[in-house]
Amino acid sequence: MRVMGKINRRLAFRALVFGLMLAAAAPEGATAAALEVEHRLEIELIPRAHMLAGRDAMQIRVDDRHKLVFALSERVAQLRVEVAGHPRTFRFTNSELEVPLEPDERRRTVEVVIAYEAVFNDPVPTAPLNTDNPGFGVTASITPTGTFLLAGACWYPDLIDGRDTFPLLRVKAPEGVLAVTSGLGLGHTTRDGATYSEWRIDNPLRGLALSAAAYGVREKKAGDVVAATYFLPRNQDLSAAYLDAVAAYLELYSELFGPYPFPKFAVVENFFPTGYGFPSYTLLGSTILRLPFILDTSLGHEIAHCWWGNGVFVDYERGNWSEGLTTYVADYLYKERESAAAARDYRLQALRNFSTLVPPAKDFPLARFIGRVDPATKAVGYDKGMMVFHMLRKAVGDEAFWGALRDLYRERLFQPTAWDDLRRAFERRSRIPLEAFFDQWVDRKGAPRIHLADVRRSREPDGWKVTGRLAQAKPFFQAEFELAAAGDGRPVSRRVAIAGEAAPFDVAAASEPTQIVVDPDYHMLRRLDPSEIPPTVNALKSSPSTLLVLCDAASAGGRQLAESLAGSLGLRKYDIVAEAQADAGRFMGKDVILVGYPRTAEWLRTMPASLHLQKEGFSLAGAQGPEAGDMFFGVFANPYDPGRVLSVWLPMGSPDAASVAAKIPHYGRFSYLIFRDGQNRDKGSWETADSPVSYRWK
Repeated sequence: MRVMGKINRRLAFRALVFGLMLAAAAPEGATAAALEVEHRLEIELIPRAHMLAGRDAMQIRVDDRHKLVFALSERVAQLRVEVAGHPRTFRFTNSELEVPLEPDERRRTVEVVIAYEAVFNDPVPTAPLNTDNPGFGVTASITPTGTFLLAGACWYPDLIDGRDTFPLLRVKAPEGVLAVTSGLGLGHTTRDGATYSEWRIDNPLRGLALSAAAYGVREKKAGDVVAATYFLPRNQDLSAAYLDAVAAYLELYSELFGPYPFPKFAVVENFFPTGYGFPSYTLLGSTILRLPFILDTSLGHEIAHCWWGNGVFVDYERGNWSEGLTTYVADYLYKERESAAAARDYRLQALRNFSTLVPPAKDFPLARFIGRVDPATKAVGYDKGMMVFHMLRKAVGDEAFWGALRDLYRERLFQPTAWDDLRRAFERRSRIPLEAFFDQWVDRKGAPRIHLADVRRSREPDGWKVTGRLAQAKPFFQAEFELAAAGDGRPVSRRVAIAGEAAPFDVAAASEPTQIVVDPDYHMLRRLDPSEIPPTVNALKSSPSTLLVLCDAASAGGRQLAESLAGSLGLRKYDIVAEAQADAGRFMGKDVILVGYPRTAEWLRTMPASLHLQKEGFSLAGAQGPEAGDMFFGVFANPYDPGRVLSVWLPMGSPDAASVAAKIPHYGRFSYLIFRDGQNRDKGSWETADSPVSYRWK
């Protein structure tokens, strides 16, 4: 699960989180060099009052500036400041704490002590409907169940333009409550009814997060690194599998990129659903920990971020490259190691995500991606970003690609790094100029829209020849695509470069070709034609306008279920009407969701022949027959507006319908879903017709 951190750009909250997204920024207009800051931070958590009491004694190497400016939450009260052991007047407004300096305090190391109290009580979701923004707006919450503090909440004094380390972080909490953060754990001790957790963070940070709860701790050595789990009692049975997986991922990425940059990696349980990544640990909600795919996919993604994003920093003012790269070296790489077919399917799905979730009106250059906030930004930053790195690897070759990443990691560890830094690293290794590549795929929005034209085949004295044109719609891109001709004999292929409106091609074949396809393995980024994309749940997630129809066969709670489904899909503009109020005219210009089986059979004419829906149930070829209480959700073409979709949800009166509504968006790339007892038991996608990049002779 990828995640997003809440970062205030204006105040330069230097938190670095991912995952579900990473987001951080330098202060606008900042030109001053970073100051070295050593924090000795002591925190007391008072959960019953949602309160934190803190004292931060900082050693700061000051330049010739006249004041120090800290980001500190506006929720702070009882604020006291000392400089060199003496009280100092200050200015505190709009979450900025300004501490003036005396002339003799410049160009030397000064001690600044800031003491404060603050109440952090953001409401936390227990069963969120929508996870497009995985932070749910929560930046800080201290509760008897657990504590969650993001760096963006400014829960400690964070010097703007500071380069922070923490020789000591001590957290006092109620007895049995352990605190976890980045860096090396120095131990947890209990005395006088309180538990103390101590940490040391030697590497520079761009922001510090903190979690606390009644954890049980298990550890395992992975070379020189400590793998750890901080789980609540109900999930302790998961620890062994997580520790083994962490050790395996650390070994994999150390071999690929270089030594792991932190002393530990911990998997930490959160008390509400999240999927965050921080330097040296990840924070996963209790329910997320038990999802079967986390160990094989998302956990590795989060660990890879310790090299890319939390290790090599992102220069956010010039775009976030780390999500696309981490997706490529984690999620995609796992599929590539599984099989060529699995890797091909992953690339195809990335193109479908981009083409479906990023309509031209929402498109923007990859260089402007900062972090995930909705399906469109995720598709640009993760899916398009992943494909750009794949095309880069194809352009420079494996040796140069992986070698450049090792160089980049060695040279840029704990330094802000921009797309230009990546380009230079790949140019040095490959000795290929890449400015045009990055200008087109990173700095420019969009992707090619291509099709075949004037395709002919002819019998030649020595075989067969296929001729035609590879054409593209405006705006034009410069790219090279593979053309593959297949028939009864051995497939043949050639590469065709296109820069303008069209490029001619000819392909020689020994035997009679029956089909020619452009980019059959989906190695190139392009915007797919609608005929190449089966109707899927993703089409609803990006819907600008939706009509939910309560069919006569819907249960008595149909409206409530429709509201729940709309919320889980993140729909912003939708109407709910009874079936009697719906007709073909209302289906125009909208995506439609039928809740229940409709009386009007004409609405379902775009269903595939393999599917049979009835008021009493459904049947689907290739899937096990339904049982009582099974629920079906399917997406088809809108019969009255080919550019939109129509879906049918048959809750069948199940008591699990509300929980299923929250799960449907997680299966965005599928055309149909079948649930039993609230759990998905079958899913799939409809077959697509031949596309404009495929020509088949009859």
